[in-house]
Parts: sequence; structure tokens; C-alpha cells
Amino acid sequence: MRWFELREHIAGVLAGLKVPLTLFIWLTGWCLSVLAGPFGTYATMAWQIRLMYWGSVITGGLVIGIIARGLMMAKFGTRAPVRFDLGVSLIVSSILGPIIWALRGWLDPMLAHSDLSLLSISLNTFLIVAGIIVLRRLIGFEHPTGYGGQTPEDAPEPRLKRRLSGGIGSEILRLSANDHFVDVATTAGQETLRLRLADAIAEMEPVRGICTHRSHWVALSAITGLERENGGKVFIRLSNGDRVPVSRKYRSGLEMAGWIERDHDLPER
Repeated sequence: MRWFELREHIAGVLAGLKVPLTLFIWLTGWCLSVLAGPFGTYATMAWQIRLMYWGSVITGGLVIGIIARGLMMAKFGTRAPVRFDLGVSLIVSSILGPIIWALRGWLDPMLAHSDLSLLSISLNTFLIVAGIIVLRRLIGFEHPTGYGGQTPEDAPEPRLKRRLSGGIGSEILRLSANDHFVDVATTAGQETLRLRLADAIAEMEPVRGICTHRSHWVALSAITGLERENGGKVFIRLSNGDRVPVSRKYRSGLEMAGWIERDHDLPER
């Protein structure tokens, strides 16, 4: 895995910091922690110290979590949910645990570092982070949305594959409008069908995908990175090496999916 690919994945998920829901969760978690004072902080810290302590812990955890998710996305994509979630949990807890240990010993007037167990703090951090990540997946914030163990062979296939001559064993990566036809790019090659793009997209259920342009649709599982050219043009890079253009009209959907960082200067294509 090359550095520029990893950088693009991390840049994409860092865009999640700007999503209103993320900001709401961050602020709500901070306020509730200050008011409730969990893990004994209510008894040992004044509210001003709790404000500083929990603000640092929650902000640090959020940033580390987003970066860890970018690392795991670059490593596994969406094809290994168990390893993805375990990796994120281990990365966050191994970094955030020592940070919590250091902050608690520094800010808490009743406790010293010798009174705190780094192992216990890291383990508790792992369990909390893992619980949050599992909940995110189960309520649909991650794809796939569960750990059912369904293999690609067992998963329901889109109706569009029935139209392809080489559909068995292949995976549809991209749909592109071509006058009154649709070019269908798969892991086995490319075919052209006499079909409207809108109808082809409708026949892709239950595969999750997104339009990047009025003439292009891509499967989310096929996205491997992002490329920018001089002049502000942006392209999605797919697992088969294809580059698909991104237009301003469809950019917001990719921002919500965490693949593109918000940029209001992107030109229309």
C-alpha cells in the first residue's frame, strides 16, 4: 500500500469531522461527561478540570478514531468488517489509553500516576471503543451493516448481472452512460447494454453505490482512492484501475460517504 493511497483514505475520513452529526456527538458527549463525571472524575475533579479533561479525551478519541478508520479502510476496504472493527479498536485504545492515563494523573488532584493502572485504562478504553464501533455498524453507519458472515457468493446478486454474458463470478464496479447504452465495467471486463443509466442503477439493488456524475455510477466497495488533477478536477479511482470523474452536483453524496473532503471550488464537469 503506497503512501499517497493511505493519505487519500485518511483525508477522506477526516472530512467526517465537518459533518453536523459528528459535531453534535462530540459536543453532547463532552457535556454529558462533564456533568456526570464518569470513572470517579465527579468526586475528584472540580467542574472546570472536568471540562478540560473530558474535552481533551473526547476530542482526542474522535480524531484518533477517524484516522484509525482511514488506516483500516486503506487496508481492508469494506470486505473484512470483523478485522476492520478490531483494528480500529486496537489502534484507538493503544493510543488513547496512555493519553487518558497521562491526563488523569496530571489533572486529577486526588490521584497520581502511581495510583492508576495503564493496563486497566487501556482495556476499558478498548471495550468502550469496540462497543461504539459495533453499534455504528449495526445501526448502518458502516458497510456492511453487520457480521452475518455472508460471503460474496451467497449474497443476493443484482438483477443487472442477468443481462451480462459473463456475469457468473464477476462483480459490477461501474456503470457509465454511452448515448442510449450503458457501459458496465466488471471484474471480468466490460460489456455494453442497450439500457438507460437510471434503469441500470435500479437493477443494481441490493449493491450499494453512488453517482459521481450524471453519466457515472460506481459501487462503493469498488472505490480504492481519490485523485486530483491540476485545475481542481477530481476522480474516483476503482479497484480495476478505472478513473471516474466527480461533478459538483453529486459531490455532496461522496462527502457524506466520507470519500471526498469538502471543497466549494470544485468545477462542474
